[in-house]
Amino acid sequence: MKAITIKQPWASLIVHGIKDIENRTWACPKKYLGGRVLIHAGADKCGGWFLSNDQSISLIRSKSVLCSTLFNDLPFGSIIGSVEIVDCVRNHPSVWAEKGVYNWVLANPALFKKPIPAKGKLSFWEYDNLSEDARNVVDDVIKKLKSNE
Repeated sequence: MKAITIKQPWASLIVHGIKDIENRTWACPKKYLGGRVLIHAGADKCGGWFLSNDQSISLIRSKSVLCSTLFNDLPFGSIIGSVEIVDCVRNHPSVWAEKGVYNWVLANPALFKKPIPAKGKLSFWEYDNLSEDARNVVDDVIKKLKSNE
């Protein structure tokens, strides 16, 4: 299954269903649109990120466990879930969208119960060693989506 490495806290915000956009300087290849990818939380613990007021409000309204999670307690260097990339646009209205870059529109996140240690790579990369539990989480999300069609 394809994976993409994303820095924390963005990776956790995505798999918890809070952040609905991934911002990149390059367009998402069309072959990945409509598909599910694994989210790998990068190993780098350097800071330099902040939430805007609107993003902070979005996080608080989510009532997610992330509201009370310290940065250093997030999983690093591991696959933590999956998400669908449903579109790639510029200037999306989401509070998570940055202007002047490509906004990958994300949907139907799945959070794995246990992070899977793995080394990340640039761009999309292949990961074939999903545990049975992780595969079940992905399969359950796909089944729910199909039953709602």
